[in-house]
Amino acid sequence: MQIELYIGDEKKIFVAPFVPVSAKRKFLEIEARAEKREEAPSKQQQLEEDDEIMAILSDIVFKKQFTLKQLYDGASKEYVDQKLAEAVFGIKPKIKKEESEGNNQGE
Repeated sequence: MQIELYIGDEKKIFVAPFVPVSAKRKFLEIEARAEKREEAPSKQQQLEEDDEIMAILSDIVFKKQFTLKQLYDGASKEYVDQKLAEAVFGIKPKIKKEESEGNNQGE
């Protein structure tokens, strides 16, 4: 798995040779804890949970090759969410076909 982040003005690519099962386990632990709550989480709790979830990428999958702040500052929310889904659930982003592909008949 890889992730591209802008650190400063430079685009950097980080690589993880594999995604450990502990990434999914950590995500499920966070979700299970959230389900046990009787009331809506406070803003502080939401921030802490977001940090824990995003740390799955920075700390578990990519083994601290970049910081949590660099993850937050270096990519869009949509991109980070895609990478998280890829790490936790194995959902790879769909690759758009180039217009030049196909047989010019819409197939």
